[in-house]
Amino acid sequence: MKLFFAVWALFLTQAAHARPEVLELGFREAEQQALASSNRLKAALSDANAAREQADAQYAALFPRVSLDGNYRYISEVPRLAVSPAFPPIQFGAHSNYSIGPALNYTLWDTGTARKSYRGALKLAEARDEDRKNTQLQLLFSVRSSYVRVLLALEELRLVNDTLRLARAQNRDVTSRYQAGAATRLDLVTSGRQTLNYELQFAQRQAALATNLKDLLALVSATGAFDIDRIDRPGPPNVENVSLVLKFDSFQKLLAQENRSEPPPPDGSQPQIQAQSLLSESLELAAASQRALLYPTVQLSAKATLDYPNGPIMERVRQNTVALTLSMPLFEAERARHLAAERVKSAEAAQHRRDQVRLDMERDFTKTRVLLNSLREQQKLAAEDVERSEEAARLFYDSYKAGKVNLTDVQSANVQALQSKVNAARIDAQILDQINALKALSGKEVNP
Repeated sequence: MKLFFAVWALFLTQAAHARPEVLELGFREAEQQALASSNRLKAALSDANAAREQADAQYAALFPRVSLDGNYRYISEVPRLAVSPAFPPIQFGAHSNYSIGPALNYTLWDTGTARKSYRGALKLAEARDEDRKNTQLQLLFSVRSSYVRVLLALEELRLVNDTLRLARAQNRDVTSRYQAGAATRLDLVTSGRQTLNYELQFAQRQAALATNLKDLLALVSATGAFDIDRIDRPGPPNVENVSLVLKFDSFQKLLAQENRSEPPPPDGSQPQIQAQSLLSESLELAAASQRALLYPTVQLSAKATLDYPNGPIMERVRQNTVALTLSMPLFEAERARHLAAERVKSAEAAQHRRDQVRLDMERDFTKTRVLLNSLREQQKLAAEDVERSEEAARLFYDSYKAGKVNLTDVQSANVQALQSKVNAARIDAQILDQINALKALSGKEVNP
């Protein structure tokens, strides 16, 4: 009796260890995890913040600059003047000289150089933020496409498993009929071979599912939650030879969510288009700022210092100074003009890129929408094909049992039924892919 309980306890322990783990990941949850953990998106956000800081630094140039200036100077020889032999020489200065005090510097006039430079930097910061939005769109498109690939692989594995169960059941029936003398040896061998073929397909589909799952988990940064060995045998619930049960949203649920409304076509607010527009404006302002350097610049400086010595008098004195400085380039081999022209040409290039991006997106959006409409029509035909192929498979097997058809006809019907179901699942996946592509091209779903 003790031996029995010991063996039973060992069996329960092994069964507990053999119980597969469960990974539950919804479509929206995958999107949120990818947005929260993507290093690519974080890098784009840092780039946008860096450009914003640069614009703020340019803005500071519009205001006066107040600083504390100081200097110290030591000279070994101090000028002396001997007025009369009867009097000692007069010393003009001291060995140690210093000056310290606050100073103010302000550009009174620069033909708008600083302001245009700030506005250009601000436009560039806005362009970098549009790049961040585009990165977010591309990330969402990637994680959605990866999720759909996992769903398709999961559905194909489930369909192959169902067909494998049917093949095993039919093989048992054929075996019984063979033993009873109602089936031939050829029927028995053919039935067993078909079962082996579906087992091979199951292993192939499971390997493909594991690969797609790893790609998805890499996007949502969840690979650390499971051992890599356990991810090698994923599958749906209630399926044998599965070490990781996947509970994902179904095609039906996603199609019901995504078919509610169609994204609008891309316009000027699309991040890729808007980024090029803002970049062009930034370069035009940079060119105007460069051209302004050809004109006079007037600067005001003022300071109040404590100086020592006060000329020939060895004492400290408070000194107030105000100065105006005018600067204007007379000859520089047209350096400023060439730099301004370079920025103008770069702005034109950005405009051409913007126009081309818009044309490409409008064309791709139209092509995707046409394909989506076609897939929706195909979806209806595929659903009808699935229903008829299942009925045909049942009728062929009933006819085989009645001796009216060969087993190869039954197997052919089973293959066609499986193919029709896989084809329907692939059409569902393609519909979701096209909807995701429309969203990415539209560019309307981004965080501000």
